[in-house]
Amino acid sequence: MSEKMLPLDDFLQLSTDEQVEKLKRWKMDYTLKDIREAWNFKHSAQYYMLLKKLRIYERVVNKSDKFYPVQEQLAARASAGGDRGWSGSNAYSDRKLPSDNFDYHLNTTLSGPELADKLERIAHFLKGEHKDISIKLSIEGVQQETEEQE
Repeated sequence: MSEKMLPLDDFLQLSTDEQVEKLKRWKMDYTLKDIREAWNFKHSAQYYMLLKKLRIYERVVNKSDKFYPVQEQLAARASAGGDRGWSGSNAYSDRKLPSDNFDYHLNTTLSGPELADKLERIAHFLKGEHKDISIKLSIEGVQQETEEQE
């Protein structure tokens, strides 16, 4: 029988060792999505940043499970059939980033709500970063092309 997940507030009251032990057990019975939903996290980045803030990330996350935004991009690109304009090539999949570094490229046209969601995900991730970040951002409104028939 699987152990019931604790609410986030109760989990935060546990000692570091207890937190690590609970998460390891929950990972055997639950998916990351289950944990995110139980703790009302909208994005996986919030979960990973919490682990980093608690300084238990390295003890809980398996090497193959490590969160790199570049991997999230590539997965999204593959599931979208590559037609969304995600920047990158096979060089990204071959490049391994250390756990304290990240690289994120987005070169596409999205609706306002879709872009807002992407930027919100980036914002959640960056809240845990305490080092200087370099960014290049260009946002332009796209005019719809209309064909005039004469």
